[in-house]
Amino acid sequence: MKKGRFICKSVVFVAVLALLLGLAAFAAAEENPCAVVHQGGWRYVVTLEPTCTETGSRDKYCMTCGQKIGTETISAIGHKPQERLEVNQAAKCTSAGSGQKITQCTVCRAIISVVDVTIPALGHDYPSDWTVTKQPTCEGTGTKQRVCRRDSSHVETETINALGHLWGDWTVTKQPTCEGTGTETRVCARDSSHKETRDKEPLGHLWGAPVTKPATCIAPATTTKICQRDSSHKDTSTSGSVDLVNGHVWGDWKVTKKPNCTEEGVETRICKLDSSHIQTRPLAVVPSAHVWDNGTVIKEPTYTEEGEKLFVCTLNPDHTKTVKLDTRPWNNNTVCAFGPRLSETNLYPYNTDAWYMFTPFDASNNGTQTFELVASNTYIVGKVTLTIRDGSLKIDYTLADNSKFDITLEFFTVLNRINDLTQYEPEQLMDLRIGKGETINLEEKFGDDTSLVLYFCSRCNYRFSKKYTLLAYNSAVHQRMLDDMRKLMD
Repeated sequence: MKKGRFICKSVVFVAVLALLLGLAAFAAAEENPCAVVHQGGWRYVVTLEPTCTETGSRDKYCMTCGQKIGTETISAIGHKPQERLEVNQAAKCTSAGSGQKITQCTVCRAIISVVDVTIPALGHDYPSDWTVTKQPTCEGTGTKQRVCRRDSSHVETETINALGHLWGDWTVTKQPTCEGTGTETRVCARDSSHKETRDKEPLGHLWGAPVTKPATCIAPATTTKICQRDSSHKDTSTSGSVDLVNGHVWGDWKVTKKPNCTEEGVETRICKLDSSHIQTRPLAVVPSAHVWDNGTVIKEPTYTEEGEKLFVCTLNPDHTKTVKLDTRPWNNNTVCAFGPRLSETNLYPYNTDAWYMFTPFDASNNGTQTFELVASNTYIVGKVTLTIRDGSLKIDYTLADNSKFDITLEFFTVLNRINDLTQYEPEQLMDLRIGKGETINLEEKFGDDTSLVLYFCSRCNYRFSKKYTLLAYNSAVHQRMLDDMRKLMD
């Protein structure tokens, strides 16, 4: 519509202009300076603009007289084509795209042609730098990759050659011997787990001077050389034959059958080189060489009188002898009042493995309390008696057999608690000693504390007596007594 309006306006303008020119020419006809031949140049007035495909027109006028000479045709301009590409499917790195190549006039915008075209694949756009994704090792290859900048799913990977070993110096890891090869090892500087080993040749023997050993009863003479590098390596050669006369190496004579009161004996020696080579010689009868039995006690020894034992010869029962038996010996040890052992309680403040006993007792009631006296942690040899009356305490003891017993150091004391002792050996506690039969005022010495401890620990010599009985420390009776005593301990 806009183009049509433009053309109509142009036609009207041209018509008006022509009319005006015609009137002017008519008015000037009488004054036309050009007469028959026009003298000036030409002036053109476009009356119809040409298009890309259609011609236009123009009027021609004399520049001198202004007279219209005629109308000329203006050739069509012709299209001014321009191509553009419209993409239907974009091309990728490895796949082609598609589209249309459109040719269009830039003047009239008319579509001149449309052609379907294939857009070639773009190809990859890889960067020049690679990224290492796996480091190469001495023996293993690595990898590197780079990613297409057009499409990150496109990855190019290449192998990186193995580095190869970087060996250090050879080190001896096993010394060669005379006959055995050694080894040398070198370690890769890149990876210490990579090692290479090679053999070192044996050294060979370094023989010392030969030593010859004379022939024996079982072997000829031998000559031996010993390697100075390894004394266990020997080279031995033999010569000659065995020497059955002088070649024996006899052991000591040993009695293989003892002579006795009725028969000869036999003495034997054996060659150290060959035990089948034996020499024997007789041993004369020894009238005193009896073979006695184990003997029979015909009189028991006592602590004051010897005993007797009769032996009978097993070869001739008419041969007998009587042997005196020594009197029974004295025992030198320690005697304590029955109670918990120092080594078995945590109340005594010093570590000790002493078996010595102490006796917790209750001093709150009048009466008599009796406890066993134990010697050597084994025998019950007497009794100790505690008498409590009107706030006083008296201690006494008796022995089962005075004739067999000798107190060499008498010691006993009474304490608030067993850990008041800094020592337990009686020789070192004499300043705490209480005399036998001495009376103690309990209130003056212990206040209102009535759970006390008797510590009776004396030295003695004694002989065994049938009046002594064995201590059954773990018996039910003694364990009940110990439990009662432990309840008094504070």
